[in-house]
Amino acid sequence: MRRVVITGIGPVTSSGIGRDDFWSGIINNRICLKPIPETFERGYTFKSRFYSPSPVVDLEAYKFPQYYGKVTQGEDKMVLVASLLALRDAGFEMHNSENGFKTPENGSCGVIVGIGISNLETGFHSYLAHIVKDKSEIPQALDNVKIRYNRMVVPMLMPNSVASWVSITFGLQGTSYTVNAACASGIFAIGNAYQKIKYGPEDVILTGGVEHLSDSFGGIMRGFDVLGVLTQSPDGIPYPFSKTSTGFLFSQGAACILVLEEYQHAINRGAPIYAEIIDFQSNSDAHNIVQMDPAGTQIKKLLHNLKQDRHVDYLNAHGSGTSANDSIEAEAIAEVFGSIEHQPYINSTKGILGHTLGASGALETAVTALSIKKSQVHGNRVSDPRENLNLVKKSTEAEVNVAICTSYGFGGHNAGIVLKKYEQ
Repeated sequence: MRRVVITGIGPVTSSGIGRDDFWSGIINNRICLKPIPETFERGYTFKSRFYSPSPVVDLEAYKFPQYYGKVTQGEDKMVLVASLLALRDAGFEMHNSENGFKTPENGSCGVIVGIGISNLETGFHSYLAHIVKDKSEIPQALDNVKIRYNRMVVPMLMPNSVASWVSITFGLQGTSYTVNAACASGIFAIGNAYQKIKYGPEDVILTGGVEHLSDSFGGIMRGFDVLGVLTQSPDGIPYPFSKTSTGFLFSQGAACILVLEEYQHAINRGAPIYAEIIDFQSNSDAHNIVQMDPAGTQIKKLLHNLKQDRHVDYLNAHGSGTSANDSIEAEAIAEVFGSIEHQPYINSTKGILGHTLGASGALETAVTALSIKKSQVHGNRVSDPRENLNLVKKSTEAEVNVAICTSYGFGGHNAGIVLKKYEQ
């Protein structure tokens, strides 16, 4: 059986871009949020008053071909930058090529990326341009928006474009596809990549997650607001695992790509190793399209299967900040790990980054790997914590040998991954 290690980390978030900037934001609890703009409330009044804006990325600043800016959407741009950062972090040699970059020793590398909802704004604008005869028929609300039919609308709307652009740009000719499991997409993608390397034949796979839900008028955010799952706290901070939490902080987008590599392959080229992946598990609630099973039966089963007889030092929990989900998850953690003195360190990265949906599991796996490598765990933003949870109150030094990262998505998709400290 082959071993699988993480050798590169490429995060792109509103709280930091690149491994070091990202980790600084996480360990210092640097949250990026803004009040919703007036344009979001032209025809609807939001209950949630804050959001986390999508990070701004400039492809030309990273030396991508100039035309990429015209043929890609926000999620494509973020995942390309995240992939470049991850490959560089993993120590791969990069050369300019006709399509972008070339990694001479890595042409057979695979690409597996998780995504929740592909951005819809280009499709909406193209549809409007298609159905109107002249511009006078376009709603007045869109006077300041350039409405045109984009000839690239089909490839822009393809959810698989995020994996395709990475393969094309870096000349990666291994397996290439996207995974969709709502908020668990990132961990499902990483789990798929782990299995393909563990059982062969792949040696290197770029994997992770991305989401880009930025639009001019907050239409996508409204979809979550009407479900009552967004934070209504006065300061916008979601406070996961607080007794008074009201929902998650809506993030317009983020990306995180990890380089997963077969152990001996990594050793042979002298690659940096953050952590080793030793297990991946998944199941389904089979209960409701947007709600967790109140009994938490499958979440408990997932945690049992991940824990086994291991001593777990750290759990990066799903911790969205919705009252019902946090309650179910907290109960499951207590049942599986026991009383607070027997529980691992527990935190929720969504309390800092907001909920980045399809990118969240990948970002949280990156945080878990960095926590193992750096022997640090970040604190929780929580003022009134739920009882019987070993929540980390402030960022602290901690020896982390084995850690679990979990994600639970709309539709009942549950997934978790186990990481351990790298040992030669």
